[in-house]
Amino acid sequence: MIERISPLWIGIVISGSLIVILLAIETALGRWDVLLARGEFDPLASVSNHVLRDIRLAIVLCLVIGYVPAALLHVMRNGRRTVLLLQGALACNHEECETMAASIRFSARGLVITGLIGFALAFAAPYMVPPVQPEPWNPLAWSPEVAWHRILLPVILVWQSWLVYAVVMVSLHMSRVAKKLSHIDLLDLTPLAPFTHLGLTNALLLIGLLSIWSLMMLETGFGQIMILIGGITLVVTVLALLAPVGGAHERIQQSKKAELGKVNGEISKQLSAFQNSDPRRRSGEMADLVAYLSLVERVPEWPFTTSTYTRLFLYLLMPLFFWCIGIVAEEIVQRALS
Repeated sequence: MIERISPLWIGIVISGSLIVILLAIETALGRWDVLLARGEFDPLASVSNHVLRDIRLAIVLCLVIGYVPAALLHVMRNGRRTVLLLQGALACNHEECETMAASIRFSARGLVITGLIGFALAFAAPYMVPPVQPEPWNPLAWSPEVAWHRILLPVILVWQSWLVYAVVMVSLHMSRVAKKLSHIDLLDLTPLAPFTHLGLTNALLLIGLLSIWSLMMLETGFGQIMILIGGITLVVTVLALLAPVGGAHERIQQSKKAELGKVNGEISKQLSAFQNSDPRRRSGEMADLVAYLSLVERVPEWPFTTSTYTRLFLYLLMPLFFWCIGIVAEEIVQRALS
């Protein structure tokens, strides 16, 4: 069932529908009229009781609430796919790999705890964004736009907490799977690429979420909450990148240590026998062993390549890119309506 659902379309339908409903309600209530001051568009909403600011924040929340369940579905599906891609390296048949892929489960206790954490953060959020309203959770004090904030934010942060939980659990599960690898070829680490790809995909999903949240930085007063969201997201992103390859890292270390032990043992035997045989023949064998020893020593202990670091660097630029797009869009709208 999961394989037949497109996360992309889930996100587009949810976000698109909510934005259309939001704009329709704003139009029906005549809220656009307060955005015009003496016939000119007020980009900072200084004379419109922050209506424009609240509308823009509501749009950001609509984008996030479509993104989070789509990302969660992708994490679940990608974990199962990764196990199936590793069928050859795991030395399991298709049925065994299917069983292993289906073993990725989330505990009800973990979902409840992380959901409560997300709900607590949502409750605290209005108190962290100045100016703080006297009763931010009193529905009688809500404007139509603030009502969207108060309703969507708890849902978003609960789902976002579940997303973080899913990323961590899938990553740790794949790390345990790596310990079941039948063999590690130190001269060819490409069979371990699915672990690296999973880590990069998880990192991309989390940084993509942070990129949408970064659009709030166009408004004033969100520095504190963005530091909190950004800090947590970056820490989990590093974990999401490293955790899936943690088991592979341990196996590479073990294989490398064992291989170096064998080569050093052979070199010791060659040294003891060097004086009792043809020096030229022994010299050639010794050179081969030393060259192989150097080759094994240079094998990286993490299955990362230059491409891995390049992609991660580009991912980290995404929040800045989204923020710049937001600024440009703001300027275009301002000039169009002025």
